[in-house]
Amino acid sequence: MANLLITLYNVDDLKTMHELYKACGITQLIGYQTLGNYISWFEREPQQKHIKIYTLPNVWRKSGLYLIVDRYQLMINALDTAEAAAELRTALLQLDWSRGYKMTGVPDIHHDTIVKILTDLNLFIDIVRLQIMIMPRAEALALEVSISPEYEFRPLVPDEAVVVDNIWYSRAKGSLAFIKRLIKYNYNIGIYLKSTDELIGWCIRCNLGLLGMLHVRDAHRGRGLAGAMVHFLSRQFAQAGDDATTMISYGNSASIALFTKLNFKKVGTTYIFRTKRSEDSEIWTDELEAKEQ
Repeated sequence: MANLLITLYNVDDLKTMHELYKACGITQLIGYQTLGNYISWFEREPQQKHIKIYTLPNVWRKSGLYLIVDRYQLMINALDTAEAAAELRTALLQLDWSRGYKMTGVPDIHHDTIVKILTDLNLFIDIVRLQIMIMPRAEALALEVSISPEYEFRPLVPDEAVVVDNIWYSRAKGSLAFIKRLIKYNYNIGIYLKSTDELIGWCIRCNLGLLGMLHVRDAHRGRGLAGAMVHFLSRQFAQAGDDATTMISYGNSASIALFTKLNFKKVGTTYIFRTKRSEDSEIWTDELEAKEQ
């Protein structure tokens, strides 16, 4: 059977789709931020290794349907239309499910539809439920940020990706290259101990266009550094014209409490699905990484 998906390469087409999500406001915040992130990447470097943006012909200008395959990650979304369930099923069935995916930012409105499709494919599925939290742009623009004089803010450099990857709870095959690209393309911030130049904390704008990977080393916690990094990047979001946005697992009460204290508000729910053909199968391999695309 011929594959029905088409690949969107043209940045102007992606911007047209982006406007569809912008018009939906807060209900499609994840879709809007995700597309905005990938548009910025393709504007900087049109040939992106291991990134494909798929859709179905003749529907995307209305439904905004997209499937972004980024190494082992899969981002999928569509507007809340009468045809969305059928279009999602048609599109998802075109993918190669012999490998697994980390499906990130699965929209709440399509949760049941996507679960049914994955179940029909007889896949192993692990689901994490997350809440979407935002700080409005106007509020983030007014933030003033400072830290103790023994520390300093500096952007990360790609070589420091290995430090982030070694600690990241979602570390997997392919994640090091993924983090290097985030550091290269997206705004981020590190905190360094001046006396030793040690990197002791970081926060990075992730590929969904959200605040992510927030971490402070144990010996330096309790000094307001995590909150300072969140506010630092939130102000950068605002200066770029966006609300500051993050997503946090409902089970991560400490992070929810921190972002609530920092005046972020819950505005919705999203999901991460991890899919596998079998329990012991890998979602990314050295062979896949070695391929040109």
